[in-house]
Amino acid sequence: MNPYELLKNDHEKVSKLFERIESASGKAKLAAFTKLKDELDVHMLVEETIFYPALKQAAETRDITLESYEEHQVVKDLLAELAAAKLSDRWDAKFTVLKENIEHHVDEEEDDLFKKAKDVLSSQQAEALGDQMAAEKEKQGAPVPEELKKPSLFQRVVNTVFGEKTEKRPAKKTSAKTGARQTSTASSKPSSKNGSKKASSKKSAGKKKSAGKKTSSKTSGAKKARKKSAKKVTAKKR
Repeated sequence: MNPYELLKNDHEKVSKLFERIESASGKAKLAAFTKLKDELDVHMLVEETIFYPALKQAAETRDITLESYEEHQVVKDLLAELAAAKLSDRWDAKFTVLKENIEHHVDEEEDDLFKKAKDVLSSQQAEALGDQMAAEKEKQGAPVPEELKKPSLFQRVVNTVFGEKTEKRPAKKTSAKTGARQTSTASSKPSSKNGSKKASSKKSAGKKKSAGKKTSSKTSGAKKARKKSAKKVTAKKR
Protein backbone atom coordinates (compact mmCIF):
# COMPACT_ATOMS: atom_id res chain seq x y z
CA MET A 1 0.00 0.00 0.00
CA ASN A 2 1.17 3.52 -0.73
CA PRO A 3 2.04 5.06 2.69
CA TYR A 4 1.92 8.63 1.41
CA GLU A 5 -1.63 8.26 0.11
CA LEU A 6 -2.65 6.60 3.37
CA LEU A 7 -1.34 9.52 5.44
CA LYS A 8 -2.81 12.09 3.05
CA ASN A 9 -6.18 10.41 3.46
CA ASP A 10 -5.85 10.89 7.24
CA HIS A 11 -4.97 14.55 6.70
CA GLU A 12 -8.11 15.07 4.63
CA LYS A 13 -10.31 13.44 7.29
CA VAL A 14 -8.77 15.64 9.98
CA SER A 15 -9.34 18.76 7.86
CA LYS A 16 -13.06 17.91 7.47
CA LEU A 17 -13.38 17.30 11.21
CA PHE A 18 -11.92 20.74 11.91
CA GLU A 19 -14.62 22.24 9.72
CA ARG A 20 -17.33 20.29 11.56
CA ILE A 21 -16.06 21.41 14.95
CA GLU A 22 -15.90 25.08 13.93
CA SER A 23 -19.48 25.02 12.61
CA ALA A 24 -20.91 23.02 15.54
CA SER A 25 -21.78 23.91 19.13
CA GLY A 26 -22.51 22.24 22.46
CA LYS A 27 -22.54 18.45 22.53
CA ALA A 28 -22.14 18.13 18.76
CA LYS A 29 -18.95 20.17 18.98
CA LEU A 30 -17.53 17.99 21.75
CA ALA A 31 -18.52 14.80 19.88
CA ALA A 32 -16.74 16.01 16.75
CA PHE A 33 -13.70 16.91 18.85
CA THR A 34 -13.64 13.42 20.40
CA LYS A 35 -13.69 11.96 16.87
CA LEU A 36 -10.84 14.30 15.88
CA LYS A 37 -8.77 13.27 18.89
CA ASP A 38 -9.27 9.56 18.12
CA GLU A 39 -8.20 10.06 14.50
CA LEU A 40 -5.11 12.05 15.49
CA ASP A 41 -4.09 9.59 18.22
CA VAL A 42 -4.06 6.67 15.75
CA HIS A 43 -2.44 8.76 13.02
CA MET A 44 0.41 9.88 15.29
CA LEU A 45 0.86 6.36 16.68
CA VAL A 46 1.27 4.91 13.18
CA GLU A 47 3.72 7.61 12.15
CA GLU A 48 5.81 7.41 15.32
CA THR A 49 6.04 3.62 15.52
CA ILE A 50 6.34 2.70 11.82
CA PHE A 51 6.87 5.61 9.42
CA TYR A 52 9.25 7.92 11.30
CA PRO A 53 11.66 5.18 12.52
CA ALA A 54 12.27 4.20 8.89
CA LEU A 55 13.26 7.79 8.08
CA LYS A 56 15.11 8.79 11.25
CA GLN A 57 18.27 6.85 10.35
CA ALA A 58 18.87 8.55 6.99
CA ALA A 59 20.79 11.83 6.96
CA GLU A 60 18.43 13.40 4.41
CA THR A 61 15.34 12.93 6.61
CA ARG A 62 16.74 12.79 10.14
CA ASP A 63 16.30 16.46 11.09
CA ILE A 64 12.81 16.87 9.71
CA THR A 65 11.73 13.57 11.28
CA LEU A 66 12.96 14.63 14.74
CA GLU A 67 11.13 17.91 14.27
CA SER A 68 7.96 15.98 13.45
CA TYR A 69 8.26 14.06 16.72
CA GLU A 70 8.38 17.37 18.61
CA GLU A 71 5.40 18.78 16.71
CA HIS A 72 3.45 15.66 17.61
CA GLN A 73 4.20 16.24 21.27
CA VAL A 74 2.80 19.78 21.07
CA VAL A 75 -0.37 18.41 19.43
CA LYS A 76 -0.74 15.73 22.11
CA ASP A 77 -0.45 18.33 24.88
CA LEU A 78 -3.08 20.55 23.26
CA LEU A 79 -5.44 17.62 22.69
CA ALA A 80 -5.13 16.58 26.35
CA GLU A 81 -5.85 20.13 27.55
CA LEU A 82 -8.88 20.50 25.28
CA ALA A 83 -10.26 17.10 26.26
CA ALA A 84 -10.07 18.05 29.97
CA ALA A 85 -11.56 21.56 29.55
CA LYS A 86 -15.12 22.80 29.11
CA LEU A 87 -16.34 24.73 26.11
CA SER A 88 -15.47 28.39 26.44
CA ASP A 89 -13.77 31.22 24.63
CA ARG A 90 -10.44 29.97 25.96
CA TRP A 91 -11.28 26.50 24.64
CA ASP A 92 -11.95 27.99 21.22
CA ALA A 93 -8.64 29.91 21.32
CA LYS A 94 -6.71 26.77 22.25
CA PHE A 95 -8.54 24.86 19.54
CA THR A 96 -7.43 27.47 16.98
CA VAL A 97 -3.81 27.01 18.11
CA LEU A 98 -4.23 23.24 17.67
CA LYS A 99 -5.60 23.69 14.17
CA GLU A 100 -2.76 26.01 13.13
CA ASN A 101 -0.13 23.60 14.48
CA ILE A 102 -1.65 20.67 12.64
CA GLU A 103 -2.02 22.60 9.37
CA HIS A 104 1.63 23.63 9.57
CA HIS A 105 2.64 20.05 10.34
CA VAL A 106 0.60 18.67 7.41
CA ASP A 107 2.01 21.20 4.94
CA GLU A 108 5.57 20.46 6.02
CA GLU A 109 4.96 16.73 5.91
CA GLU A 110 3.36 16.61 2.47
CA ASP A 111 5.58 19.23 0.81
CA ASP A 112 8.92 18.37 2.35
CA LEU A 113 9.04 15.13 4.34
CA PHE A 114 7.25 12.98 1.76
CA LYS A 115 9.52 14.19 -1.05
CA LYS A 116 12.66 13.42 0.97
CA ALA A 117 11.22 10.08 2.05
CA LYS A 118 10.79 9.08 -1.59
CA ASP A 119 14.52 9.67 -2.08
CA VAL A 120 15.41 7.59 0.97
CA LEU A 121 12.94 4.72 0.62
CA SER A 122 12.69 2.43 -2.37
CA SER A 123 9.24 1.80 -3.80
CA GLN A 124 9.25 -1.68 -2.30
CA GLN A 125 10.23 -0.40 1.15
CA ALA A 126 7.51 2.25 1.02
CA GLU A 127 4.90 -0.33 0.02
CA ALA A 128 5.91 -2.54 2.95
CA LEU A 129 5.63 0.40 5.36
CA GLY A 130 2.21 1.25 3.97
CA ASP A 131 1.01 -2.30 4.59
CA GLN A 132 2.27 -2.20 8.18
CA MET A 133 0.67 1.18 8.80
CA ALA A 134 -2.69 0.08 7.41
CA ALA A 135 -2.61 -3.08 9.52
CA GLU A 136 -1.86 -1.06 12.66
CA LYS A 137 -4.63 1.43 11.92
CA GLU A 138 -7.19 -1.35 11.57
CA LYS A 139 -5.84 -2.95 14.75
CA GLN A 140 -6.54 0.34 16.53
CA GLY A 141 -10.08 0.39 15.16
CA ALA A 142 -9.48 2.97 12.42
CA PRO A 143 -10.83 1.61 9.11
CA VAL A 144 -8.77 1.98 5.95
CA PRO A 145 -10.66 2.86 2.73
CA GLU A 146 -10.92 -0.07 0.31
CA GLU A 147 -9.57 1.96 -2.62
CA LEU A 148 -6.32 2.49 -0.71
CA LYS A 149 -5.94 -1.24 -0.14
CA LYS A 150 -5.60 -1.89 -3.86
CA PRO A 151 -1.99 -2.45 -4.94
CA SER A 152 -0.27 0.56 -6.43
CA LEU A 153 0.95 0.56 -10.03
CA PHE A 154 4.45 -0.40 -8.88
CA GLN A 155 3.15 -3.31 -6.80
CA ARG A 156 0.99 -4.56 -9.67
CA VAL A 157 4.05 -4.58 -11.93
CA VAL A 158 6.08 -6.46 -9.30
CA ASN A 159 3.29 -8.99 -8.84
CA THR A 160 3.04 -9.46 -12.58
CA VAL A 161 6.75 -9.97 -13.07
CA PHE A 162 7.74 -11.81 -9.90
CA GLY A 163 4.65 -12.66 -7.92
CA GLU A 164 2.88 -15.05 -10.22
CA LYS A 165 3.98 -18.68 -10.43
CA THR A 166 5.12 -19.67 -13.85
CA GLU A 167 4.50 -23.28 -14.78
CA LYS A 168 7.31 -24.93 -16.66
CA ARG A 169 6.23 -27.05 -19.54
CA PRO A 170 7.63 -30.61 -19.43
CA ALA A 171 10.27 -31.35 -22.04
CA LYS A 172 9.03 -33.36 -24.98
CA LYS A 173 10.23 -36.96 -24.92
CA THR A 174 11.84 -38.17 -28.11
CA SER A 175 10.42 -41.52 -29.18
CA ALA A 176 12.61 -44.34 -30.44
CA LYS A 177 11.12 -44.01 -33.91
CA THR A 178 11.71 -40.28 -34.02
CA GLY A 179 15.26 -40.77 -32.81
CA ALA A 180 15.87 -43.40 -35.44
CA ARG A 181 14.48 -41.13 -38.14
CA GLN A 182 16.65 -38.25 -37.00
CA THR A 183 19.71 -40.54 -36.95
CA SER A 184 18.99 -41.91 -40.40
CA THR A 185 18.38 -38.44 -41.76
CA ALA A 186 21.58 -37.17 -40.22
CA SER A 187 23.57 -40.11 -41.58
CA SER A 188 22.02 -39.81 -45.04
CA LYS A 189 22.99 -36.18 -45.43
CA PRO A 190 26.74 -36.65 -45.52
CA SER A 191 26.42 -39.76 -47.75
CA SER A 192 24.45 -37.77 -50.30
CA LYS A 193 27.16 -35.15 -50.25
CA ASN A 194 29.80 -37.84 -50.75
CA GLY A 195 27.73 -39.33 -53.59
CA SER A 196 27.48 -36.00 -55.32
CA LYS A 197 31.22 -35.48 -54.91
CA LYS A 198 31.91 -38.92 -56.45
CA ALA A 199 29.54 -38.24 -59.35
CA SER A 200 31.18 -34.91 -60.03
CA SER A 201 34.65 -36.52 -59.95
CA LYS A 202 33.48 -39.22 -62.39
CA LYS A 203 32.14 -36.55 -64.74
CA SER A 204 35.39 -34.63 -64.64
CA ALA A 205 37.34 -37.85 -65.24
CA GLY A 206 35.06 -38.67 -68.20
CA LYS A 207 35.65 -35.22 -69.64
CA LYS A 208 39.39 -35.63 -69.33
CA LYS A 209 39.27 -39.01 -71.08
CA SER A 210 37.17 -37.69 -73.95
CA ALA A 211 39.48 -34.74 -74.29
CA GLY A 212 42.45 -37.12 -74.35
CA LYS A 213 40.83 -39.26 -77.06
CA LYS A 214 40.17 -36.21 -79.22
CA THR A 215 43.78 -35.06 -78.84
CA SER A 216 45.17 -38.51 -79.66
CA SER A 217 42.93 -38.83 -82.75
CA LYS A 218 44.11 -35.45 -83.96
CA THR A 219 47.73 -36.44 -83.44
CA SER A 220 47.37 -39.76 -85.31
CA GLY A 221 45.63 -37.99 -88.19
CA ALA A 222 48.49 -35.53 -88.47
CA LYS A 223 51.04 -38.37 -88.50
CA LYS A 224 49.18 -40.15 -91.33
CA ALA A 225 49.10 -36.95 -93.38
CA ARG A 226 52.84 -36.45 -92.95
CA LYS A 227 53.51 -40.07 -94.06
CA LYS A 228 51.42 -39.61 -97.22
CA SER A 229 53.23 -36.40 -98.11
CA ALA A 230 56.60 -38.12 -97.54
CA LYS A 231 55.63 -40.99 -99.91
CA LYS A 232 54.71 -38.50 -102.62
CA VAL A 233 58.03 -36.73 -102.32
CA THR A 234 60.01 -39.99 -102.63
CA ALA A 235 57.94 -41.07 -105.71
CA LYS A 236 58.77 -37.84 -107.47
CA LYS A 237 62.47 -38.21 -106.75
CA ARG A 238 62.45 -41.65 -108.36
